[in-house]
Amino acid sequence: MKKFRSIKSKILTIYFVLIVALIISSVWSVINFRRLNDSIDNIMESNYRSIVAAQNMIEAIERQDSAELGYLFANDKGMVDIFYYNQMQFLKYLSIAEDNITEKDESKTIDKLNKLYSQYMQSFLTLKEMYGKIQMGIDNSYYYNNILPLFNSTKAECRNLLNINQEAMVVKKNNAKNIAAKATYSTILLSIVIILIGLILLLYLTEEIVKPIHILIEKIKKISEGYYGQKLEVEGNDEIANLAYEFNIMSDKLKNYEMLNINKLLKEKRKSEGIVESISDGVIVTDNSNNITLVNRAAEKILDIREREVLNKHFLECIGRQDMFEIINNVSVNKGYDEYKNYEDITIKDNEIDKYYRINVTPIISDSGEYFGVVTLLQDITKLKEIDQVKSEFVSTVSHEFRTPLTSISMGVDLLLENTLGNINDDQREIIQAIKEDQIRLKKFVDELLDLSRIQSGRMKMNIEKFDIKDMIENTVRVFNLQLKEKNIKLNLEINNRNNNVMGDISKISLVISNLIGNAIRYTPTDGSGIITVGCKFRNNKMLVYVSNNGAGIPKEYHKKIFEKFVQLKDDNNGSTGGAGLGLAISKEIINAHGGDIWVTSKEGEVTTFYFTLNIDK
Repeated sequence: MKKFRSIKSKILTIYFVLIVALIISSVWSVINFRRLNDSIDNIMESNYRSIVAAQNMIEAIERQDSAELGYLFANDKGMVDIFYYNQMQFLKYLSIAEDNITEKDESKTIDKLNKLYSQYMQSFLTLKEMYGKIQMGIDNSYYYNNILPLFNSTKAECRNLLNINQEAMVVKKNNAKNIAAKATYSTILLSIVIILIGLILLLYLTEEIVKPIHILIEKIKKISEGYYGQKLEVEGNDEIANLAYEFNIMSDKLKNYEMLNINKLLKEKRKSEGIVESISDGVIVTDNSNNITLVNRAAEKILDIREREVLNKHFLECIGRQDMFEIINNVSVNKGYDEYKNYEDITIKDNEIDKYYRINVTPIISDSGEYFGVVTLLQDITKLKEIDQVKSEFVSTVSHEFRTPLTSISMGVDLLLENTLGNINDDQREIIQAIKEDQIRLKKFVDELLDLSRIQSGRMKMNIEKFDIKDMIENTVRVFNLQLKEKNIKLNLEINNRNNNVMGDISKISLVISNLIGNAIRYTPTDGSGIITVGCKFRNNKMLVYVSNNGAGIPKEYHKKIFEKFVQLKDDNNGSTGGAGLGLAISKEIINAHGGDIWVTSKEGEVTTFYFTLNIDK
């Protein structure tokens, strides 16, 4: 306990010396501040109020002179009120100056100021009596001969009062500066002495306290690096020894905790791996550099790879699928923002048999927004594709069978309407005309089905050539001008002036944009607030074309479904909006046939945007 008391007594002695030195310094500073404060208060109390009063008197009499001139030469009788108001201001500040006489000759100046101002006010009353004569031109020299000299004299006395107090302030200011300089030098000297004492005492304590602390810091750094077996030698019973003892206890507990934590992490890792391996769909996890960090058994089988051979390698280095990498890289580069498509259907051969998979890519983002990588899910949709193929073939067959009877119906209706088979009355004509309209609508529906079937089977020829997307968009939009005007909807174009050449079938791409604009018009408000935007921009060596509107929005569960055949959204009254639900399905097939993608981003009640990509002319 002797060493403990020794260190403690030394520290207390040093504290006492420092406190006494600080008290002396503080008392000396307070004394100097009081002297300086008294000097400043003397300046403020004795001269500042008189200076302000003199300045305000000058301002008041100048305003009186201006009011006098306005009254005399501009015939403005309202100036009399201004004159009397400023008289009250002048007398107010004159009274303040009379109550604050502190300097020699100041009383004499104020007496003279009182006399001159009384004469000035009397001359104004005389001017008012002469006002009519002056206006008649009989005598207009009274102001210049009588009033103006009094104005100048009064103003000069105000300035004299101002100068008297300013000069006094300068003298007192110099006195205050002398006091401040003396206080500064003495305080600096005292502070230097205290600092030197403090430095000496700190150097003295270094060997006693700081050196063991340096050793402790080195041990703590080792622990922070993961070396938990650090120990300190415990000597004596003082504070440093107690700290070393507690450090050793902490080190033992950290080592035990590390072992428990490692076991827990290993258990959680095995659990996670078991869950991933049990998923029947393929799972691939890549980091923010597109290096593979995890592959489950299903993905190994689908892509014919082994996890141990591809771990920590770039995706393209191990899996030669550029189509998969493009969608993964889009999500990686853009951190999963909704402007970019995050799914795609691909074909993979398995023993010379085509199997179809839907690639879904999801970004891994922490609660704080930090991006770690992406999870890619490969869902086997081969059976769905086969069912869809059967359905498409059936629809194509039925559509072909419909064409012959529809042609017969059309010919028969035309014969009846032309009265070829005899005259018909108005009621009969109305019914036949309704049949004609239904026949036309049914024929359009059948044509759309056949177009969709031809595109899906590859029988529709695409005339791929270079064209300017800007010109094509402008020509396509022009067709809707009348419809937009009737529905009171505004349309904006967002197209840059740089090279906009793309590769594609201009008529088919024009049809896609027409479908998107037509849908946007159908769902955009017609109360004058509706806005449709059509534009294009370069993204990842592709031309990104988009059509957006500020309608009711599309629920998230429909973002993929609306590109399927016969899917229609309901309007605000929960009714059909017209059409057969084939426009977006045909658009999707056209864009896919061009090697592009089409998708939608939307939230209910917010802006809805359809995107599709085209290859650019290189």
